[in-house]
Amino acid sequence: MKQRNFGFTLIELLVVIAIIAMLAAILVPAVNRALVSAALTQTVSNGSNIYKSAFAGQMEDVVLGGGYSAWPTEDDDYNDATKYFKHLVTSKVMAVTYDFFAARGIEGAKSTDANDFDNKNNAWSLVLNLDDAPEGIPFIYTKNFSLNGSFPSKGSMIDETDLKGQPFGSDGLVVVLKGGSAFSLRGKQLKADNFNPAGDSTGDAKPVDTPQQ
Repeated sequence: MKQRNFGFTLIELLVVIAIIAMLAAILVPAVNRALVSAALTQTVSNGSNIYKSAFAGQMEDVVLGGGYSAWPTEDDDYNDATKYFKHLVTSKVMAVTYDFFAARGIEGAKSTDANDFDNKNNAWSLVLNLDDAPEGIPFIYTKNFSLNGSFPSKGSMIDETDLKGQPFGSDGLVVVLKGGSAFSLRGKQLKADNFNPAGDSTGDAKPVDTPQQ
């Protein structure tokens, strides 16, 4: 009696492989978009909390008459984002470990020791000299957006070639405004007027990019 072979033929195996490849091509981008969206949402939340802590520190200082300012300047010792966040933690304005300032793809420094935190652990860049600036100007923004010392021109699109490196590459960015609004920008939302609602009213404000490391 002839034994029947129940295995797959080569053609059947090739069909199965082709179906799996097609499903992967459909699902992988969708999964990646979902992961990016989740990471953007978490980073927006963290950025909002940084703002709230800085603002609360400023209000407390007004009451107590101290020397703290929520809006760092070029003349301060903490005149970039990494130094500023160290200042927020060491001055007890924020009771967090330094990995709070990380984001997707950024190595977090799970420590309260300022010596353990540097640019490679920091997801954010900072805008200086905001004391007299309008509320619609950026306060902090994710460092995958390079401003090179100046804001994008009013009415222009943000060139995706200016979105590089961690935490989000060209997938989007997060910005927190001086007035406290925190949000992400992606795709068609990547416009100068969305990033900087203050437009040309930037005064002495100066963006300081945090280097990619």
